[in-house]
Amino acid sequence: MRRRTSLAAAAALGAAWALTACGIPTDREPEVIGSAPTDFDSSPGARPEVFSPTSIAEETVENFFKAAAGDPASRDDRLNDFTVSGDVQFSDPAEDIRLVAGLNVTVNPASDFDSATVTVTGSVVGNYLQDGYVRMNPTPGDYEETFTLQRGDVDEPWKMSEQPVQAALSYEHFTSSYEQAPMYFQAGQAERLVPDLRWVYRELDAEARQRLLLSWLLAGFRDFAIGSARNAIPPNTKGKIGEDGGVEVDLSPSEAIEEETAYAIAAQIVWSLEVDGDFTLRIDGDVRAEGDSTEWRNWNAIPPNLPETAYFIAENTVWEYSAMSGVTRQPTAEHSWVGFSAEGLQQVAVGFDQLAAVVAGPGGVVLQTGASAAEMREVAGLSGVLTDPQWLDRSTLLIIDDGVPTLVLPSTGAVQPLGVGADVTAMALAADGRRLAYVEDGHAWLAPLSVDADANVTMGDPRRIGLDIENVKDVAWSSENYLWVVGERGTDQLFRVATDNSRTEAQDGTGTGQMPPINQIAANPADPERRNVDRGEPVIIVANETLYRVFASDAAQVTNEGELVGGTAPFTVLSPG
Repeated sequence: MRRRTSLAAAAALGAAWALTACGIPTDREPEVIGSAPTDFDSSPGARPEVFSPTSIAEETVENFFKAAAGDPASRDDRLNDFTVSGDVQFSDPAEDIRLVAGLNVTVNPASDFDSATVTVTGSVVGNYLQDGYVRMNPTPGDYEETFTLQRGDVDEPWKMSEQPVQAALSYEHFTSSYEQAPMYFQAGQAERLVPDLRWVYRELDAEARQRLLLSWLLAGFRDFAIGSARNAIPPNTKGKIGEDGGVEVDLSPSEAIEEETAYAIAAQIVWSLEVDGDFTLRIDGDVRAEGDSTEWRNWNAIPPNLPETAYFIAENTVWEYSAMSGVTRQPTAEHSWVGFSAEGLQQVAVGFDQLAAVVAGPGGVVLQTGASAAEMREVAGLSGVLTDPQWLDRSTLLIIDDGVPTLVLPSTGAVQPLGVGADVTAMALAADGRRLAYVEDGHAWLAPLSVDADANVTMGDPRRIGLDIENVKDVAWSSENYLWVVGERGTDQLFRVATDNSRTEAQDGTGTGQMPPINQIAANPADPERRNVDRGEPVIIVANETLYRVFASDAAQVTNEGELVGGTAPFTVLSPG
């Protein structure tokens, strides 16, 4: 039950409902002109931690599994600091870096003061790719390698005379030293961007970071994002960072760039390179777009400054929860859907200029839509159990019909199965409208969604989210790159999971021994301009038909005048209003 709308949409809907609310309770290499600096220790603002050999064998090997982190251009230099020869040819960057979790370093008891044999075991949980992607393994693989170390004296650091050449990195160190750096691509022809999650070493020099990010952007995207977006930047594009802090992109001479495409390219660069302030895009030396970076802020569908507000259903009525004003069912001009009531009301989605409501009546569960209470009409063509309505755009609705995600055009009555899932129990559409998270067979899934110029919707192949989380009941978007997942792993039952599965964080204070089973969740996503924030506010869950608000380290029951608040079907509206 996670809905989205814009400020303009909320205002339009508010105007329509104000009179009727009753108050009732790839395979190519990009070229980036200019070499990136590698002397990061002397660069202002960059403080990379240096890992070197020591006089302790175990510590030396542990440091070796951290040294691959950092500037990709100097990776082998850092690794060779641990070798006797200093010129070992480690694996090609195209072969990726193995992420090894649970490292166990054991020194052979027969080792002497000047030589040692060290065995390292662990689990290969995934790979870090040269373009910033992480590919997690559905099932971790075993890792076991032997290192031979030598030194001249007990006070000298150990060096490796024999070691594996395949680069590897401690997964635990990766999660602490790399941060989100999503690339952004255009959602079809719309003025909207879709993020494609990548990870970058957090202590890179600012200039080197921008050059690296630009190279990733020019290279485009891989399989998953292909199903939801397009790269406005033509293939074989060359680019360089301007000396004045702007970005100059040199395109292939054969390419003619229309004005709309240039503007989309500018949006992709501003968001992908985290531009803050003045920006200029040049193509073949000509200025094609310029302005403050805020000019492209609305290309991201998540608006800034979302209020800590959510909604839920109790007593057949839509109620509002606000961190500032508490719980109410009194509508306002901005939130006119509050107080909407219907006998048998089960779920509600706020659209661009109308509502969608799932209502149980004498003839069964039906979907109703309308611009006001008096105009609510049943949508024909749906015959099964209906759940989780979500507005895709101004005229198109998604809903689960007997376990099948279905596309509905209320104005025409057209109904079309999306072609993904057959026993879906919950779903959550991303704010960008190009990614659909859903629950099926007790697991969470994420699928790309594309909309062509004729408004035809196509679903891509899904990937499972939360590879070790079972009995999933609900999902919601925690940020544009993270999902809330209600499920089970040990005694934990609420998690934030990155969309590439590279990070899974169990939510404190919500374990099975701390509260009843959680059934539903709704949340505002984090502000995408705060790159390393993976949750927004508020986060509302339903456990035993009682509402809780989830905080950073615990969860508290929602109260109203000292009484616990009961309710179901929580939802949020992506409007700053």
